[in-house]
Amino acid sequence: MRGTVAGFWLGALVAAGLFAATGGTTLDIRVTGTEAGRAQLEQDVDQGALAGLLAPSAPALGVLHIKKRTWGVVTTYSETLAAPGARAAGAPDMRVLLTVPGAVTVTNAAGREGRALVWTGLPGPEPAWAEARAVNWVVVVAAVIAAAVSLWMRGMAG
Repeated sequence: MRGTVAGFWLGALVAAGLFAATGGTTLDIRVTGTEAGRAQLEQDVDQGALAGLLAPSAPALGVLHIKKRTWGVVTTYSETLAAPGARAAGAPDMRVLLTVPGAVTVTNAAGREGRALVWTGLPGPEPAWAEARAVNWVVVVAAVIAAAVSLWMRGMAG
């Protein structure tokens, strides 16, 4: 019986390691100009920092970077919006709204509307950014139940 309990916890540790190694996504969106003077939307999913060095893109009017990391029990979100060349290109002023799951841990948003973070106007010299953390309560409850069953089985065997 001890081997079964030890096998369960070894499997749980391996699963946690797999979550940490593979549980993330990044999305980069850039607005650039083409040679014809038109706006172009470039999107990269899970490309990493090295991809940008190997194939550099044109200077961006605006950049949105979203990163999600899943740690099994907790998921973290990080968003950054920069628009360094948007004003110079004549982009209209706009409000920016961002809604993320979980609790916002840090941000430079000007305010909130319900669950949405609000920035008034395009980002200036400093980008708009926010970080949030969401607890996966289904995994927490499942882990507590598994631990309770594991301890109960160990008590029954001893």
